[in-house]
Amino acid sequence: MRITLATLLAFILLQLPLLAQKQSKSKEDAQTMLGINITNTLAGFFNSGGQDILKDPFLFSLKTLKDNKVWRIGANAKVDQKEEDSFNGLLKTTETSVKLRLGREWVMPLHKRFDMYYGLDAVGTYDLDRSKFQFGDSLISRDQQFGIGAGPLLGVYFKLGEHVRFSTETYAYVMYYYGESLDQIGGGVSDQTKRTSRLSFLPAMPNSLYIHFTF
Repeated sequence: MRITLATLLAFILLQLPLLAQKQSKSKEDAQTMLGINITNTLAGFFNSGGQDILKDPFLFSLKTLKDNKVWRIGANAKVDQKEEDSFNGLLKTTETSVKLRLGREWVMPLHKRFDMYYGLDAVGTYDLDRSKFQFGDSLISRDQQFGIGAGPLLGVYFKLGEHVRFSTETYAYVMYYYGESLDQIGGGVSDQTKRTSRLSFLPAMPNSLYIHFTF
């Protein structure tokens, strides 16, 4: 992921001179901001992979800015598959995760290069962990969880230029999770099903850095 993201950043940066040649939008026009979370990329250079840095779950963001008001969308998705051989059989695991957020920001200019913003987010998550162990009969375990929530946010923009800015933010989400786990043992044994639900408070420190490209 580090190589792919670095390549994407290099490509976008190479396009900035072309953007600068285009006619600038007036302040009354809406601006589109494409954001990429570069925290892990920077950590790979300065922290040997960034194992000790907490990960922001939202890799990409898309924002529209007009009259110091912003609509924002954040997203991330992951699918991780593994296979492990042992003397007793073959273990296959699949982890799937999808996270989305939709929010509203209000921007307050502080300086020529600095803006502060605050707002609210609505958040939705989906996680699925599935494992299958084969040694004759198959043992299947499946954990599925949905999450919904909302909360306030507070952040800062640093404007490097007309088309590039950085941001970091803190937020505090209240999340409700509900899910189901299923164990299929086979051999005539009934499936074991368990349903769970919980309420969580998820505050986040401003330890993630985004780079935004404005069009």
